[in-house]
Amino acid sequence: MIQWFQDNFAPGPLFAWLCLGFFILIPLVWIRFRRKGPRTAVRFSSVQPLRGLRATWASRTRFILPLLRTAAILALIVALARPQSGGEYHDTSEGIAIQMVLDVSGSMATDDFVLGGQHVRRLDAVKQVFEDFVLGRGALRGRESDLIGMTTFAMFADTPCPLTLDHGSLRDLVRDTEIPGWVGGRQVRQQEEAGYTALGDAIVLATDDLRRSGEQAVEGVPGAEAAKSRVMILLTDGADNPAPFSGVTPPKPIDAAKVAATLGIKVYTIAAFGTSPQRQQGFGLFAPMRGGFDPVAEAALKGIASATGGQYFRATDTDSLVTIYDEIDRLERRRTGERSFRDNVWASKVAMLAALGMLMAEVLLANTRYRRIP
Repeated sequence: MIQWFQDNFAPGPLFAWLCLGFFILIPLVWIRFRRKGPRTAVRFSSVQPLRGLRATWASRTRFILPLLRTAAILALIVALARPQSGGEYHDTSEGIAIQMVLDVSGSMATDDFVLGGQHVRRLDAVKQVFEDFVLGRGALRGRESDLIGMTTFAMFADTPCPLTLDHGSLRDLVRDTEIPGWVGGRQVRQQEEAGYTALGDAIVLATDDLRRSGEQAVEGVPGAEAAKSRVMILLTDGADNPAPFSGVTPPKPIDAAKVAATLGIKVYTIAAFGTSPQRQQGFGLFAPMRGGFDPVAEAALKGIASATGGQYFRATDTDSLVTIYDEIDRLERRRTGERSFRDNVWASKVAMLAALGMLMAEVLLANTRYRRIP
């Protein structure tokens, strides 16, 4: 009885026991109604003429009054107990920290992806799929419970959006992300920054952001917890190509990945090679070849993923990119059993209206057809 009450009503076991005790006391309503004892009487010289009269249907059905009162009390208890429409078990996602590491070098302007029936830049396709991944559109379910941030890199690595639950702001920053020298999807000038890919720097910066999400940076915030799982999604269309700064030795991507692995960060790598043939980017004999399939870059990305326990994916078009994000979405969802309850407002309203109707009916009948004199 108590278990059934807990499964179908909200207040909890204490209220359930109180209600059960009240149910047991309900017969007192009937005892009071039928109690014997001295009553007010009207004296007559003789009742002999009345002895032959039969009991009327009103006297025989007078039990309706305490029945209505009892039913009204029960209905009010049901309304106060907040009936629940659930109680079933279902799976819920546990929030994790995800850092999107996005290549914004010049080769990401290659328009060999298709979006909405039109050829678009690789960057535009990636931004759209990433937005769908975060907010949940189409085949992607969304990551409502996750801390998500974004790191971009070309010559330099930057974090335009730190880890956040404000996915609306993240969406706006993703839409504003551009290749150096480009504005609103159009190239307005040649920018030296677009000719480099600081892959190692980007992994280091994203690792630091994710590391801090695992520290007790939320201390003092009631109910807040550090992220229990941290994931990096690295998307690029070429090999590591850092700028040759004098006196500076850039970190190698594989070394940066090993550091991430020691911190428990898993890296998923995506090669957005598209379908265009390779072409030389920049000027000079040693200018990098970018734009199409690069076996050196692919080997490096496979090594990064393997070193951290992640996976490597290759995207050649928008559909394959959606499939990859869907696969990552499936792999990085933690499931925990949880009982779901939802207030059944309609049932509560019906119970309250029924109680009101029965109480009004009792008052009306007690003062009309079932009225007793004295």
